[in-house]
Amino acid sequence: MARQRRCALALMQQQRVQAVTQVQRIPLPLAMGVAFASGFILQKFFNTPAPRTLMNWYLTYQAFSQGASHNAPG
Repeated sequence: MARQRRCALALMQQQRVQAVTQVQRIPLPLAMGVAFASGFILQKFFNTPAPRTLMNWYLTYQAFSQGASHNAPG
């Protein structure tokens, strides 16, 4: 068990080092530009009726699926 823990911690440390190395390769202006564009696109998307419609469909599905499981003979 202790060996598994040591190996898992070593793997996590290795992945952390790799992630930091990869992030440092991305130029900051590029990262900020992508974040800005993503935020702009998400804002435009959430200002449309589509998210509300999708949420209503999901809630309707949940209501029917939970109702069906509660009414099932058991």
